[in-house]
Amino acid sequence: MHFLAHYYTELPANNPLFVAALAIPDLTPHFTKIYNSFIVKHVPPEDENLKQIHIGIVQHFGADKRFHNSPLFLQHVSMATQWFLQVGLNRERLRLSVIAHLAVEMIIDRQIILGEEKICTQHYTLLENADETILTSYFNFFSLNNEKKFFLRSFQFYKERRFLFLFKELENIVFGLNKIYGSVTKTELTETEKRKFLTALRNIDNDIRYSWQEILKR
Repeated sequence: MHFLAHYYTELPANNPLFVAALAIPDLTPHFTKIYNSFIVKHVPPEDENLKQIHIGIVQHFGADKRFHNSPLFLQHVSMATQWFLQVGLNRERLRLSVIAHLAVEMIIDRQIILGEEKICTQHYTLLENADETILTSYFNFFSLNNEKKFFLRSFQFYKERRFLFLFKELENIVFGLNKIYGSVTKTELTETEKRKFLTALRNIDNDIRYSWQEILKR
């Protein structure tokens, strides 16, 4: 599940710390491993503000588990992979199922923005109101100093760029896929591959347009 979908599924939640915490696992490198191996075994904080952060993180992982095991989500990932193959993308060179997973998540965020742009605006407004001093206190509570530095840098960049609004254009989703996939696999998409992905994304977008809300249902 991508950034805006995490917020959307928690509406009408409006606590800035909680909303910011929903993004912590995706903005902090290797946070999933830290969460599963350390945080879940640690006594949670008692401070009310830190509790809001902790609950947001817990909700993030719970939502991802439900979402990634949804038969409808898995069906759309499979369909997306088939669209990639139909436009001539090479399965031996690229991990198309991984890219399909990312693409479906991003296009769901795109559908939220196209249908209810004010939700994206509210999302960023709440993030701006999240006290970074309190957010860093959560990392301090668990002595996660390196992770704190990574998170703060990513969080500030995420707020300033407001890149989710760029998802209105499918070309920007291709750019996002290339960046994320390249950072993990060190594989750059060629210009020809980017054009093929854009063609496939148009079909994937049409597939998801009328079913994304059903995918996000709990």
